[in-house]
Amino acid sequence: MRPDSGNVNILVADDDPLVREMIAMILQDEGYAVDTAENGVDALKKFGSGNVIGLIVSDMNMPEMDGLGLIRTIRDTGDDVPIIILTGNSEITTAIQALKTGASDYILKDENIQDTIGIAVEKAIEKHFLKKQNQQLLEELARRNDKLEHEKALAQKVQKNILPRELCFPGFEVGSFYRPSDKIGGDFFDAWENSGKIHFLIGDVSGHSTSSALIMAVSKGILQSLGHTLSEPAEIIRTANRMICDIVSDSGMFLTLLYGTFDRATDALSIVSAGHNPVFMARGKDVTRITSTGSVLGWDPEDTWDTTVTFFAPGASLVLYTDGLTEVRNAEGQEFGEERLEALIGDCICTGTAINSIVQHAETFCSNDFPDDLTLFIMKRMPA
Repeated sequence: MRPDSGNVNILVADDDPLVREMIAMILQDEGYAVDTAENGVDALKKFGSGNVIGLIVSDMNMPEMDGLGLIRTIRDTGDDVPIIILTGNSEITTAIQALKTGASDYILKDENIQDTIGIAVEKAIEKHFLKKQNQQLLEELARRNDKLEHEKALAQKVQKNILPRELCFPGFEVGSFYRPSDKIGGDFFDAWENSGKIHFLIGDVSGHSTSSALIMAVSKGILQSLGHTLSEPAEIIRTANRMICDIVSDSGMFLTLLYGTFDRATDALSIVSAGHNPVFMARGKDVTRITSTGSVLGWDPEDTWDTTVTFFAPGASLVLYTDGLTEVRNAEGQEFGEERLEALIGDCICTGTAINSIVQHAETFCSNDFPDDLTLFIMKRMPA
């Protein structure tokens, strides 16, 4: 939307009555409302009288207060009203000084002034209008950003309450570390015991938006509910996938997930990995990988997954993590990688020591620049 000339009041200040009235007539013919002043002092009085002045046209050389004095006085009040200076051919240096002082433009008092004054005024008004419009847009953007940050802070508080703070199971030492790349993230983990089986999971929702955090919360609720009614990881994953596909359909979002159970009666560890990065089973220096057994969740409601079954020996540790750890890069562009993580796992004894060591090595490696959420979750079966 362009400014309407009929809504702009212009003040013309010039000690030459002939020039003053000529410019006033030209601008009135252009549709502007015009008032006049004999010098800078008179112009300043009229400017501060309460009438809204949208633009000032001022001569440079006037008695009592010249054009430069008028500019300085108005700018000292913080007002950014456009000011166009009238000058002669021999006063270009003074005109440049006026621009540096705060004038919007200058025009020459010559035979072309009847044409140039209208163009200069229109350009100055439009520029000022666009400036004000941009300021309003920036202020609105700042308000929206403040509101978004407030909402993120609330979501972060909710998310912290969703994720478990302490996990404790007889015969196990459990440790965890969670740090979102932003106030909220798409990583999640959980564990609980039901009917002689310890259920555990770790997941990573694609993206880093509020939508990711919402899908994370919904998915965690679905998996926890299914985990308390079903016992086999593959069945839990298949059922959860059908529900999640309905939720994320046409959004392009998905999640990687590892879901496992430990059966106390048989010492069997059953794991289904839906597109998740490899997890590690460590016993001393002996470290083995458990890789993905199927596609990610949220792509195809008819997907199926295989189950990896292994023995969870006393003294062994299961190390679960999200790719926000292994995919961080150093200054040379190298990834932290699974091999570097595997070497660290074999050197640690307890979960707390392992987590601190891994996180510290990763922070040093990438200079503490984590573009993705980082989650570590370690379960160690205590020796008999």
